[in-house]
Amino acid sequence: MTGPLDSVEALLPPEHGIIIIAGAAADFLDDPFAGEVPLCSAGDDILYLMSASDSYHCARVVLESWAATPPDDRQDADAQQQVTLALSDGTVHVSGMLEFQASPILTLGPPGRYHAQVSVTGRSQLCRIAAQPDHPIPIMDAERFRVRFWAADN
Repeated sequence: MTGPLDSVEALLPPEHGIIIIAGAAADFLDDPFAGEVPLCSAGDDILYLMSASDSYHCARVVLESWAATPPDDRQDADAQQQVTLALSDGTVHVSGMLEFQASPILTLGPPGRYHAQVSVTGRSQLCRIAAQPDHPIPIMDAERFRVRFWAADN
């Protein structure tokens, strides 16, 4: 396995510290972050990514489709988490709070269950910049998410 089959990306500001990856039938979860706030949380057709900062910034989000389990890149990531979600038509995209499509649609495969490995970098850089009183507004491209998807039966 050399790399992803396909990928799409977006640069957008997290809303209330959240970025949404939506499937075709995405709808908000009642309590996506019950208890301790994880890096991500998933439900049917929806994946929430949690930013490290509520400051006004634009995060880069890359979605990748893989044929099988991707290699572990934990050594390069500030944080990493894996979840499983059902996708009603096998597609995902980065969404602006389910109000607009912020990235092209990424086709993963047929409808079904998929694993999502979420990795993030740039968190300490984002927090360091946000702590400076004269930081740029918005802070651009400091926090970077990579979400790798593959079929749950692989």
